[in-house]
Amino acid sequence: MVRRDGAEIRKERIQEVIRKIVALLHNHKEIELDSTVAVLEYETGLRPEKIMEYLKIGDRLKRFELDIDRDKIRKIKEA
Repeated sequence: MVRRDGAEIRKERIQEVIRKIVALLHNHKEIELDSTVAVLEYETGLRPEKIMEYLKIGDRLKRFELDIDRDKIRKIKEA
C-alpha cells in the first residue's frame, strides 16, 4: 500500500525542489536566488515562503549553499 499522507507529499516536494536546484547548479557555480524562487513558484505553485523553507533544508543537508544577503545559491565547494 502506497503512503500518500501529508508528510509523504511534503517529503516529495522538498526532494523535487532540492533536485531542481542541484540540477541547475550542475553547469553553473552559482545561480540567482530571487529569480530561482520565482521560477520554482511558477513551476510548483508553492508560495515563496515555502520554497525558501525547502531551500533552507537543502542548505542544512549540504546539497548547496544559500547566500541570502548576496541573493545567490552556490555549489558546495569540493574538498
